[in-house]
Amino acid sequence: MTIVVTAGLLGAWLRSDSRRLHDPAEGLQQLDLLYLDEPAPRYRELGFRRGRPGLLLVCATCQEPAVDAQVRRSTDPDVARAYALLTTDGAVGPGYALLDAAGRVRYRTFDPNPADHAAEIAVLLDAL
Repeated sequence: MTIVVTAGLLGAWLRSDSRRLHDPAEGLQQLDLLYLDEPAPRYRELGFRRGRPGLLLVCATCQEPAVDAQVRRSTDPDVARAYALLTTDGAVGPGYALLDAAGRVRYRTFDPNPADHAAEIAVLLDAL
């Protein structure tokens, strides 16, 4: 009986979205660089629409990178807090979050000038 239950659970996991997010056919996902998989807070309120990856810049003055994605900017401390981009001293970013086409946060980082890293951001977005 234990073997049947274990096999059933393994089969369910192999067919699940969780398993597909770590599909070794996707190089970046295999390395878990896109390590998050959580709902994007305030997704629609920020102007994002499902169907296309998004880049949320959480900074006041950083330059926008030239990437093929929905790009939005926020300086709202509540948004920064929701995306874990509020510093311990209460500063908003600077940083960004990458959102997949389904409206889930897949990556976030502090970065004072994302435009300097547009090529790297583009690679991550392409993996989404």
